[in-house]
Amino acid sequence: MAKGRTGFFCLCALFLVLGEITSGTAADWAVLADIETKGEYNSNLNASPRSRLKDYILSATPNVSFSYNTELTQLKGMVGITGMHYITYSHLDKINQRYLIDARHQAWERIRLNLGASFISDSTLTEELIASGTMLNRSLRNSYSFNPGFTYSITERLSSSLGYNFNMVEYEDPQYRDFRRHGVFLNFDYLWDEKTTLKEVLIGNFTEYDTNDTISSLGVQVGFNRKFSENWDATLLGGANYTKMKSSTGVLSFDDESGFITFKQATRRSSSFSPFFTLSTTGRWQTGDLTLSYSRSESASAYGNLSQYNNFDVFINQRFTEKLTGTLRPYFHTSTLDDPGSNYNSQYIGIRPGLKYNITERLILNTSYGFAYRSVSGNSDYNLPVHSIWLSLNYTYPIHVQY
Repeated sequence: MAKGRTGFFCLCALFLVLGEITSGTAADWAVLADIETKGEYNSNLNASPRSRLKDYILSATPNVSFSYNTELTQLKGMVGITGMHYITYSHLDKINQRYLIDARHQAWERIRLNLGASFISDSTLTEELIASGTMLNRSLRNSYSFNPGFTYSITERLSSSLGYNFNMVEYEDPQYRDFRRHGVFLNFDYLWDEKTTLKEVLIGNFTEYDTNDTISSLGVQVGFNRKFSENWDATLLGGANYTKMKSSTGVLSFDDESGFITFKQATRRSSSFSPFFTLSTTGRWQTGDLTLSYSRSESASAYGNLSQYNNFDVFINQRFTEKLTGTLRPYFHTSTLDDPGSNYNSQYIGIRPGLKYNITERLILNTSYGFAYRSVSGNSDYNLPVHSIWLSLNYTYPIHVQY
């Protein structure tokens, strides 16, 4: 974890120095510090049928987000730490950490350098659920990512981006399998008119588990981004992935010479085509907004297999008065493990309404109730509900500096 934090701050310093050397113009600093204290009740901490642990959770989260802008350099990032204390099951107490950075530098007239990096240490169910559609227990999931690249403006309307993605995931619980993923992408954006941008993306990924099992994939995606009006825009991408998997498995064989049954390691290979589809659209009105997103794709998972997943999310934000805002978030996640020996299928559906009240300009009270329903089929089928309710106070303090 220390390496992740050190690397994060080194990246910040690198781009700050780069911006100062190359711009020679005024810079704009903005920092937003906030702290959230939260109390939560959860009726099934792991959404599990075997050990339905219910508990009260207390947490405190200090966050600092920042942005740095000059004519040539844009840098933004976030540092956050969450201390979680479980009243009954105190052995689950964890400190979650999140460090994010995104930087852009206009190195030449047509070339912009891009860099993203993150270190996320998380013990909730959220990170793995979003990444692969599967769920863990409340153990730590440490994810490191490093994503350099550049964008080249070929013409006024056509631009291309080339980049490299590295992601390493380590799990605290030994029942899950660590992996490393290397990826490259090449995408083209063409401005068709003032409201429409056509998109094409080529992606290649190579994933290696700690047992030397590998997953290789090549994907192509085409689509568009369309701004239908000042208050409505949408992005649509569709395509396919070709995937090859190699894994080791144990087999029993009869040795004719010794007359004994022996256990040997054999290599199993398979390949498949799968569809890719993503849709995201946002609509806005005077007192609120609505965002709808759907994605159908595949990803390496904690179980050492390729996960085929579908994620559907809706987020509604409605302001009732100057101080009171309501939120509503329905969601639906499904996943299947792409393994001939597995019939695992998970479905997770839920809805979370909430209220936000601005006590003052800087102090906000949040409350929310969540109901989720999980259905799993495989070696043991089960269906179960999950209830959660939480109350939090959030205090923010903005700082703005220009020089």
